[in-house]
This record gives sequence, C-alpha cells and structure tokens, in this order.
Amino acid sequence: MQRDREVPIWLKRLDLVRDELRSMRFPRTVEEGVNQCAELSAVSMGLFKEEIRRSLGARNEETVERETRRLMARFSRIDERWKDTRRKECVTSKGQ
Repeated sequence: MQRDREVPIWLKRLDLVRDELRSMRFPRTVEEGVNQCAELSAVSMGLFKEEIRRSLGARNEETVERETRRLMARFSRIDERWKDTRRKECVTSKGQ
C-alpha cells in the first residue's frame, strides 16, 4: 500500500494521458513549431491591442501603440521583480 502512494497520479492514469496526447497535433519539424509560435504570438498581440483599443475607446492607432508599449514595459518590470524575488527565495532556501 505504501508503494501505491508514491506513484504519480499521471502515471496511474497513463491511458488517459495517452488518449489526451493523441488528440493533439504536435509540430513535425522545428520550423513548423517556430512558425506556430510566431503565429500564436501575432494573434495574441492582435487581441491584446484590440482589447486596449476597445477599453480606451481609441480611434487613433498611435494611441493604441503607445499604450501597448507602456503596458508591455510595465509587464516586463513586474516580471523582473518576480524573477528577483524567486532568485532570492531559491538562494535563501538553499542556504538553510
């Protein structure tokens, strides 16, 4: 019984994982994967700009672009702070 608890849940239900992965289509080549990534990135950026345009009620593309850049810079700063915090936590936990 003890051994049964040590087995990860995904391994216990490997047949479900296999069925789920079969329904997905993975890129066959690196180039295809990079193209899919670029396409997803472009679509997400378009949706992001559309949401900014809608929330600001902006008709001017320059306003949308300026707000997009401002938000991306803010996200970048937030991400850097999060990474710094994680690094400090990792150093602290390793030092104990």
